[in-house]
Amino acid sequence: MNRKIYEIIVLVWFLSSVYLIVGAIVFNKASFMGIALITQSQVILLLIILLTAVYIFPKNWERRRWGLIIASIVGLNLLCVLIRYSIEEIIFVRYLGFPETKDLNPLFYVYDNFYYSLPGFFLGFITFLIFKTIAIEKRNSELKAVAKEAELSFLKSQINPHFLYNIFNYMYAVSLPISAKLSETIRKLAGTMRYTLTQSNVQMAPLTDEVEFIQNYIDLQSTQFEQGIYYSFTKKIQDDNILYPTLVLITFIENAFKHGIVSDPKFPLEIVLVSTRKKVTFQVKNHINQQLKDSGHGIGLANVKRRLEILFPSSHSFHISKDEMLYSVHLDIYLNDGK
Repeated sequence: MNRKIYEIIVLVWFLSSVYLIVGAIVFNKASFMGIALITQSQVILLLIILLTAVYIFPKNWERRRWGLIIASIVGLNLLCVLIRYSIEEIIFVRYLGFPETKDLNPLFYVYDNFYYSLPGFFLGFITFLIFKTIAIEKRNSELKAVAKEAELSFLKSQINPHFLYNIFNYMYAVSLPISAKLSETIRKLAGTMRYTLTQSNVQMAPLTDEVEFIQNYIDLQSTQFEQGIYYSFTKKIQDDNILYPTLVLITFIENAFKHGIVSDPKFPLEIVLVSTRKKVTFQVKNHINQQLKDSGHGIGLANVKRRLEILFPSSHSFHISKDEMLYSVHLDIYLNDGK
């Protein structure tokens, strides 16, 4: 939640507090003790609203952690009991001369505090739902804008794919009797281009399709090196039907080939893809080619980060680590709120 949300919550709380205090003074002739009790109860109410709206529900609602939500509410209520007791029975008594409560029943005190805290939990929940709705609407608008921009760019740059496919098919047929290696390279190049063109305006595709696309890309890149390339591609896919954002992983592979060392057996490119029904983890590690180092930030990487923020705003973890020798990317995407 951004700063504006906090400001709105505090403003509403402040106005309601002023209303209660002014009403108690004007209509009920409240004493200083009454005003102090109202003030401390409102402070506790603000604490409940803020923690409920910005922490308890945002952290657990999307992932359906109902038990953790209930436990957090109970724990927060007990914390508020402790705060209320410290203020009313210790601070007010010791420093303001308020009378001490005789024969205090702990169970009734907890029950009484929970009863009067319920509006705070309810208001926090309503606040969370309101701003969640606003965030969804904003994200949908951004997705529409990004999709429209991508569609326009695609239409501007697209050449007739059927023409390309026919050309590649012809080249493959001609090269087949000449060289099996050449014809296989042409086949993979055709498949790579076909996938790029057909998936460029699709948000999600089967993860296995992405894996095949990456493997074809690696095979094509290896043709540039007479001795081949040195890499490991570890794949552990639990469910072939998992949908994954298209053309995301390839960006990291491209960067590894563009800026990394791939032809030295001492510094192999390392790629790891592990998926379960709840999470997909992707890692790329490559040693940096000192002769190809540059300080620029790739547009492709920025686009990937933006897509992840839109598609998985609270369900992904993306980290890049870099030193003089090693460049490492770690991406976790949590599926079906499985974080």
